[in-house]
Amino acid sequence: MTDYFLRQRCYMEEVDILKDLLQYRISNQLFYNEYLVNIRNPEVRQVLTQLRDDEMSGVVELQQRIERLLANPGIIAKIFKKNL
Repeated sequence: MTDYFLRQRCYMEEVDILKDLLQYRISNQLFYNEYLVNIRNPEVRQVLTQLRDDEMSGVVELQQRIERLLANPGIIAKIFKKNL
């Protein structure tokens, strides 16, 4: 396997891992939303809201990172791709 293809494979594995992590974070956020509907205790509600908001910021960060990776595979990949 050439170095280029090995790099591409590692690159795609990173994207796949990040996508899996993104789905996990989204499911956590949905979990918090489902429970927030029925929670009446303000302290518990505040904790769940904070956890949900933390998940949301993580979701946004992961989405941005995935978009950057997919949009810009890196200068090394561009150079090797041109030479093939």
